[in-house]
Amino acid sequence: MFFSTKKFWGLTSLLLLLLAACGAANANPIATNPESADSLLPRDGGALLAENETAVSNNPAINVADGSVELDADGIEVGFTEDGRPYRGNPNASVVMEEFSDYQCPFCGRFVAETFPSINDNQIANGQVLLIFYDFPLNIHPQAEIAANAARCAGEQGALAYWEMHDLLFTNINQWGNNQATTYFASYGEQIGLEMEPFTSCLDENKYIEDVRADYQIGLSRGVSSTPSFFINEQPLIGAQPLATFNEAIALISSGESIVEEPGTQELPPEYAVPTPAAIAVEAENVAWSAGNPDAPVQIVEFTDYQCPFCQQYAVETFPTVFAEMIESGRVFYAIKDLPLDNLHPEAIVAATAVRCAGEQEAYKEMHDAVFANQSLWAGNGETAAINAFADLAKEIGIDSDALVSCIALGEQREQVLANQQESFALGVNSTPTFYMNGYPLRGAQPIEVFEGVAELIETGQLEARLELQMQQAYAQAQAQATQQAQPAPPSGPVDVPIEGAYAIGDPNAPVTIVEYTDYECPFCSRHYAQTFLQLKEDYIDAGLVYYVFKDFPLTQIHPDAVLAANAARCAGEQEAYPAMHGALFANQDAWSGNPQIEEIFNGYAAELGLDEAQFADCLTNRTYEDAIFADLNEGIGFGINGTPAFFLNGYFLSGAQPYSTFVDAIAFFMEKQGN
Repeated sequence: MFFSTKKFWGLTSLLLLLLAACGAANANPIATNPESADSLLPRDGGALLAENETAVSNNPAINVADGSVELDADGIEVGFTEDGRPYRGNPNASVVMEEFSDYQCPFCGRFVAETFPSINDNQIANGQVLLIFYDFPLNIHPQAEIAANAARCAGEQGALAYWEMHDLLFTNINQWGNNQATTYFASYGEQIGLEMEPFTSCLDENKYIEDVRADYQIGLSRGVSSTPSFFINEQPLIGAQPLATFNEAIALISSGESIVEEPGTQELPPEYAVPTPAAIAVEAENVAWSAGNPDAPVQIVEFTDYQCPFCQQYAVETFPTVFAEMIESGRVFYAIKDLPLDNLHPEAIVAATAVRCAGEQEAYKEMHDAVFANQSLWAGNGETAAINAFADLAKEIGIDSDALVSCIALGEQREQVLANQQESFALGVNSTPTFYMNGYPLRGAQPIEVFEGVAELIETGQLEARLELQMQQAYAQAQAQATQQAQPAPPSGPVDVPIEGAYAIGDPNAPVTIVEYTDYECPFCSRHYAQTFLQLKEDYIDAGLVYYVFKDFPLTQIHPDAVLAANAARCAGEQEAYPAMHGALFANQDAWSGNPQIEEIFNGYAAELGLDEAQFADCLTNRTYEDAIFADLNEGIGFGINGTPAFFLNGYFLSGAQPYSTFVDAIAFFMEKQGN
């Protein structure tokens, strides 16, 4: 099949999303911290923190803690695993369902009330399914940790007591979730007949908080970021799905099948295996909007942010063609879910809410189009001004503006927006727009040719084979890169990273220095730029608290344009525009990566930035800074770097596109250490 350049690179961007990180094949986390969630900072000269490896647990049975087994009123076995986790069901069941849950999460409560009773009475009761419960208290639920502790405190008096407390906590979320939680927990203990002195003492001591946090870390290591999340014989199922979804999943897995079709069978290392496509709920209650034939061979799920400029670009330039030629023709079933990146786009949540409220008046698409088309009129002006703008747009599209404003104020649609947001984080989606085509992720504001190309592969049954072929090629390239130079172990303590002559921003005398080794073609570096760096600049760099230094680490075997992009940034630096070009390259990564007109594109960025175009073009054509770029690369290899992005914070190594909060904790640590 012939593919245009746009189709090919769109598929390649889909491929890159299936890889765990930008780096060589052996690029496992190169700095680890075995401490608890509180221990994100160097201790005893250790490294800061690296992303955890995915935990794998493939147990057909579990080891049960001695003396913990009881039978409930229905004769179902309950107990604790050898490592202390509560379970229900036959320890030798063929299907193990691991649940990561938050006691203050309303969606977890919905699962317990609406879905779990049937699973318990059927698949668990008949010995088919074993349920193991893990705590995953989200930081947006301030009482969730102590509720998990309360359940464990009850569990000191037996597994039956644990599960009785578990049920009461979920049944009464609205009662204890706001205040006086411990008082309510004590009353629940009396209600189920606990011996109160040891129970209340356990509550007062927060005896099991560290165990709860250890569960949370396990969840993070397995990719969990929202609740409830499940692993059914290791296959993820996200969210409080309808009972039918669980029944179907359990039946498929019991018969030896996957939840969705497995990819090809040729063996590759786990990090290069084509994963099982994500099972994403697209029922009406789980999406903001959907259109097209539900039985179409191609399904596209879009995660969008109404304040995101790239989402706007897609909505204005590409979506109309997708709608007219792919959705209305019956080729594609299309669903939209909300992913407001509210740390970057403060009005994104209310915008998504407004569009959903328009949907209550059968005008979702009209409002969707209007909100994107008029993004500049409401974005950045505060929520109140945005709501006023949305009311005006409602009038323009002919719906009741007062009803729209009332709907926004009611908050029900806002809760649905936040549910979509949690679901997206659980899937690992944290940039917009992101699409899933038949369960496979596709990142960025891709042109119509990309959607056409991937749809054609799906329709002809060739997508999985094509992805596997490209995975094999990527693995071969990474192996070749890995053999270029043996890499030493990462430093175990602070190192002196040379920064003289490097591009940097901020106060050189700031108490904290961050050195970043980056690859302009790496999607994880782009994610760091969009979601973390810009916030660091606003909060710390511009405030004189952080000196931020840029170094190059192009992974040439998998990112062939990374060196030229680094050269473009340095060429702009000749004209005092390094930070501006740095930002332009990351913001437009999808536009230039793999594009045969790459030099023309870079020259265009220079023109937009007001640079001397002839000087910039001459510098770019001559590859003026390649030696300096490779010097940075070799320097980084010498420090043990083998993936991007990589950082040194006051000399301590930190690997991967860590969340903003990790940097905040580290900066606070170093400032406190220096008495600032």
